[in-house]
Amino acid sequence: MPLTDDEYVARVQGAAASLRARNAAWLEAINHIKVPAVHEAVTARFDSNGTLVEFDIDPSALSDYTNTELEQIITDVLRNTHQALHAQMMELFATYMAPNSPQFDPNALGEPYVDPPN
Repeated sequence: MPLTDDEYVARVQGAAASLRARNAAWLEAINHIKVPAVHEAVTARFDSNGTLVEFDIDPSALSDYTNTELEQIITDVLRNTHQALHAQMMELFATYMAPNSPQFDPNALGEPYVDPPN
């Protein structure tokens, strides 16, 4: 049975509100991602846009490693930290925002997902 105009508008508004709430929850969840340390001598942190926002090299690393070893450590830390952040963001995206994904949780917000009308 087709929806009346009022029912259709109400369904679209409900779906839009659900999408806004899910997007806000996804954005909040990605702000709490913790990427495990890749190496004890070098640390890096990226924001949700993939921008490097924090980078630290323990001063002892300058004498503990050769320049080529330290270069490899830095490369590994940057690459692996960025990849881990990206993977966690995509998992959260699938959970909150991708209804066609097997990882999608229709009740992630504690209320059922509102599907837009066809």
